[in-house]
Amino acid sequence: MSLLIAAFLAFVGTAGGAKYSLDDLAARDAERSDALRLQTELQRLMTLLVDVETGQRGFIITGQQPFLRPYEDALAELGTLRGSLMPRLKDSGIHPDMLKQLNLLINMRLGQAKQVIERRMTGGDAVARDLSAYVDGKRVMDDLRFQVEQLAQEQQRRVATVDRLTQDVQERTTWLTHLLMGVGLVTLGLAVAMLYREHRLRDQAEIALRDANAGLESQVAQRTEALSRALLRIRSFASELDRSIETERRRLAREVHDQIGQVGTAIKMLSLSLRAKLAPRTEPLLDELQELADESIRSARQISAALRPPLLDELGLEAALGHYLQALGRQTGLKTELALDDADMLSRDQANPLFRIVQEACTNVLRHAQANTLRVAGRPYAEDQRDGYELEVLDNGRGPGGTRADASGLRGMRERAALAGGVFDFGPALGGGTRVRVWVPLEAPGSSDRQAEEEGVWQ
Repeated sequence: MSLLIAAFLAFVGTAGGAKYSLDDLAARDAERSDALRLQTELQRLMTLLVDVETGQRGFIITGQQPFLRPYEDALAELGTLRGSLMPRLKDSGIHPDMLKQLNLLINMRLGQAKQVIERRMTGGDAVARDLSAYVDGKRVMDDLRFQVEQLAQEQQRRVATVDRLTQDVQERTTWLTHLLMGVGLVTLGLAVAMLYREHRLRDQAEIALRDANAGLESQVAQRTEALSRALLRIRSFASELDRSIETERRRLAREVHDQIGQVGTAIKMLSLSLRAKLAPRTEPLLDELQELADESIRSARQISAALRPPLLDELGLEAALGHYLQALGRQTGLKTELALDDADMLSRDQANPLFRIVQEACTNVLRHAQANTLRVAGRPYAEDQRDGYELEVLDNGRGPGGTRADASGLRGMRERAALAGGVFDFGPALGGGTRVRVWVPLEAPGSSDRQAEEEGVWQ
């Protein structure tokens, strides 16, 4: 009788533990699903903000009302999404200050977009040439991306915690099952029927656990695939946006050089003609007019080169960087050196971000490094069994010191490298100073030609 009572109590205890474990698993599953849904909605929030950015920029550039459609659709969905997302983020344990900061950044970006659109409606094409709106908008969008990424990482930590707790529950269930088997062996002679019944219950519990785990794995795989597709779309959009910016820079540089430069040249020719007609008389105003014409020609060339160095399109990366570093040395007294090996292996789409990264790195050297020498070197370099090209910017300044890893300049260089499919490193150089390194994979033969054809069509 004592053995039967012990077996009965063991069975009751094990069954209760199994039920508690199943309830706990269901609760953990609900919490995990909620965290994954929050991650997806955060990604959707960022996508809507990008749509706001796209619609705003399209309208600023073209001034046509249809380009506002992504902006208006995103605003309509954004209000509903924020209304449901913010309380759930607060309930998930997110600190109220983070949510307050997120709402503040969203309102700031929407306010900027609305203000720029209103200015475009009233101010016309002149607003499109005002770069301050783009700079302010990019800064707020960068802060928003960082904030959303922090919130998504917090939800990922929730998922990891739930997975760990689920594993603990499974181990506890296994332990209870083994305990029941031990008690069944002791009472085998007196409780064969009870042991058989318990065996059936244990099998059912294991099947339920396997089904639950299979369902969870399937959901995670589906949502991971969806997030990967969304990330791929975002990267594709960012690459296309960067390519459009470079195309617009090229067009503006050509317009500035052709239009303003031609006007300056015409003024200079007219002043020379007037001087010849007035000879031997002299007119001081003609000297001043000729100086103004020369200044306008120089300004047109400088603005055109700043927007898009013509050598980058005509002679490639090595020639463009050589001209840029020579000009930098003349203007600042900085001793510059360029050593590029096989730079012609790079396509135009790869040369563009590398040139911009070097520009930003040189700007940081002038602002912070207190250096007197600057070296830019590049060579083909295979990484992770992939053919690629490595470019380094080295100075002999005071080193990175307390430079923040999320500083806007470093973040911009890192984003350009990522859009090119490469990697970006920043740190101290051997022997002192700072080292900026970027590596990009080499494109397959023919891809750059196809891209050039596409750009030619759009131009």
